[in-house]
Amino acid sequence: MRFLIGMSLIICFMSGDCLADGDCPSRPATKQEQIVYAAMHAAVKSAIPPAPQDWLMKDLSDAKSGDFMPDCPGGHKDSPHRYSFQYQYKYNSALRNQAAAAAAANAVKGSPEQQARMAALNKKYDQLKVERNQSRKSRDRAEADRIGDEIKKVSAERDRLDEEIAQAYLAKVRSGQMAKEMSAGIPQHSEAQITFFVNADRAWVPKNAEIVDVAGTQYSYWRSDGETLVVLLGSWETTAPTFRAGLARGAVITKPQTVLIEIRAERQMAERLAREIKLNAIRAQLN
Repeated sequence: MRFLIGMSLIICFMSGDCLADGDCPSRPATKQEQIVYAAMHAAVKSAIPPAPQDWLMKDLSDAKSGDFMPDCPGGHKDSPHRYSFQYQYKYNSALRNQAAAAAAANAVKGSPEQQARMAALNKKYDQLKVERNQSRKSRDRAEADRIGDEIKKVSAERDRLDEEIAQAYLAKVRSGQMAKEMSAGIPQHSEAQITFFVNADRAWVPKNAEIVDVAGTQYSYWRSDGETLVVLLGSWETTAPTFRAGLARGAVITKPQTVLIEIRAERQMAERLAREIKLNAIRAQLN
């Protein structure tokens, strides 16, 4: 039972009559079926929310899934074809890498106080070298030797400061502080996924599901067991513990009848995406 629950709504989508589509041989789609599929895909593309700032969005849908339809033996030939469109959102990895590299580069420079000390030592070192060169030009060997000793002291002090900075950096790495600094500003949950199940006829609702207010939907709820927000479009009925939709059958079905939208993401992101979907564009395609 736990396994079935963990498989989320995909099990519900593919269960019962849905299995007929998955198990059946396929046939080339008719022109009308291809038109219906293409119109639905276009509607979903127009409705999908844009990627949030610093995120990337990718269409994972199979471009050829509308070219074939199930050809089931027996009484399932008139079943509505079930298919899905899937979109993935990811935080831009290039920005993540840039932020991590910048944090690491800054850490190896040391703290602001250490950087100030190193800058002062470098300045003093450069000045002493100039003074020694001047002493050599004036043939003041004693002064040149004295300045040379000062340069060795400053150089040794710089080496000690380098070691101090290196040890501080290693301490940050061991304590986990370095990892925190490298991921600062990067969202903890950096992936999301939206799947549109077309002509779904059932959706399982766990006991701990919470109703979520998403304008323009018949039912929408949060499933904490799988960090999933579910939105139902079309005609659905509550038959606990599931929602069910009575799909019409026919030799030619010109329009989709239901859409089940599954948003897998951290809850705040999931609700944001749900409210940004242009549901009217999808609803206009339903029969």
